Amino acid sequence: MSTPPSGPQYPGQPGQYPPGQPGDHSNSQYAPGPPVYTPGGSHLQGGYGYAPPGQLAGWPVRVGASVIDSLVQLPPAVIGVIVAVAVNGDSRQLTPAAATSMVLGGLLSLLVAIWNRVIKQGRSGQSIGKQVTGLKIVSARTGQTIGVGRTLGREICANIFNNLCFLNLLWPLWDAKQQTWHDKVVSDLVIKL
Repeated sequence: MSTPPSGPQYPGQPGQYPPGQPGDHSNSQYAPGPPVYTPGGSHLQGGYGYAPPGQLAGWPVRVGASVIDSLVQLPPAVIGVIVAVAVNGDSRQLTPAAATSMVLGGLLSLLVAIWNRVIKQGRSGQSIGKQVTGLKIVSARTGQTIGVGRTLGREICANIFNNLCFLNLLWPLWDAKQQTWHDKVVSDLVIKL
């Protein structure tokens, strides 16, 4: 491909395109923008790729999003324990009402986690923690959200890998695409918007 001539350009000169014709990049819609990650590739490309604008999310901000998500699901379980202690009084053995309170608090906490980390994140690419920190999960191939099904698989893999080996949590520190193992399994990227 030849390089365009330098200096002033006039319509009709070689290397020039008439306004509105294919190849005319004077319209800002086609002007290169900031670099974005190109799904399916291992390099950065100008802003006219099909990936959403953003850069790969760093490890500290991903940890922050995860901490926020954990705090979001914590209140129902804590309230269940507090009610259980209040109902149980000073008895050493758990009463049925106290046990029910704890179980309901735990189930409500699980439902909040499923809504936040699977349904909300699957549909929008962002859990509450990712929304607060400006992160989004996208497909490495298409740059689109990965959907509820793949997000559920991602969360199941994350729980398995994190409990089997702590290394999964640290993997983004040296991975070229800053992915954890569960990101690799479902082929997603976490980007900073």
